[in-house]
Amino acid sequence: MITDYLFPAVIVAGVLTTVAFLILRVKKGGLPAMYCKTGASMCFIGTAFASWAFLLNTDEVMTRREFMYGALMILGFIFSLLGDIWLDLKYCYDKDSHIFLYSGFISFMAGHVFFVAAITTQYRLELWHFAICCGVSAIFAVLVVLTEKLMKLSYGKFRKIVAVYTFFVTMSAAAAVMSMLINGFSRNSILLAVGALSFLLSDLVLSSVYFKEGGNNSLNVIINHILYYFGQFALAATLLPLPIFKK
Repeated sequence: MITDYLFPAVIVAGVLTTVAFLILRVKKGGLPAMYCKTGASMCFIGTAFASWAFLLNTDEVMTRREFMYGALMILGFIFSLLGDIWLDLKYCYDKDSHIFLYSGFISFMAGHVFFVAAITTQYRLELWHFAICCGVSAIFAVLVVLTEKLMKLSYGKFRKIVAVYTFFVTMSAAAAVMSMLINGFSRNSILLAVGALSFLLSDLVLSSVYFKEGGNNSLNVIINHILYYFGQFALAATLLPLPIFKK
């Protein structure tokens, strides 16, 4: 059936469009790169849906908790797609670049809210687990702001939203790692943690691209997007009901 091939097909399409985007982003930029990036981001949303479609070919029944996990993760991916579009439009329209940057931050923050909700639902994080994740995220956000000059960054008027966004993206990673720890390093929780940490690392590189003089170079752009798309596709693959990914 078509669902047997949908998942690998979307993964291959995602790799190809990501490579095409990186070539355009480095060599040309502008709207062509933005459209190609949109296609690449559509592929990690497609990966999530393909993972659900694969379930139709199995004898397993999706539980209510699994359904909520998938639905919340897909909402997170959709807001990530919007964030990708806004952030690339800042390079297309210099006059409104600050508006697109704020829009991108807000869209990704909304996405991380859904990711955290999904992880909390699926792995049943207790209040004290959640409190630890919040504490770690708050400390990391403060450190990011305090080390601005040490890292030779200049956040300027974006300092506040950088701090808030850092809290949310770290919260996703912290919740994923916590889920891995309390679930005995199950395969699915490991994949989740790896994806979320890769997402966080991509944003650390992105801070140099946006806020460091000379940071918007080919190497940083490539590293940032490889980490980002690897993270997103890894997160999307956690919806796949294959035995190697089951808890």
